[in-house]
Amino acid sequence: MARERVHYPLKFRRARTVLYAMIAFWLWTWLGSAAFIAGLFYSPLYAITAMYALFTGVLLSIPVAALAVIQMILNPPQRFDDDVVIRLGAQRQQTGRARPHERRVS
Repeated sequence: MARERVHYPLKFRRARTVLYAMIAFWLWTWLGSAAFIAGLFYSPLYAITAMYALFTGVLLSIPVAALAVIQMILNPPQRFDDDVVIRLGAQRQQTGRARPHERRVS
């Protein structure tokens, strides 16, 4: 018995969002985190906590980014021709009554 593969379009979008977040994190790490941590050296406890959080974030971002890339490869976006598309009107119908937040000037 062959099972039909179910397509989940949100998996690709979520993986892409995670990948964008990881890229933003790595750019921040590369460009701005040194100044942030240097500002925390007045308190050794804050500096140690920030360094630990940064190292943990760096170590966790590598497998998370790899899993996001794998999700994007396994769930490529597909276009179905038999989808139902309901087009919504761009304009609202004008009625004779004013909305509660609007005031009519006569």
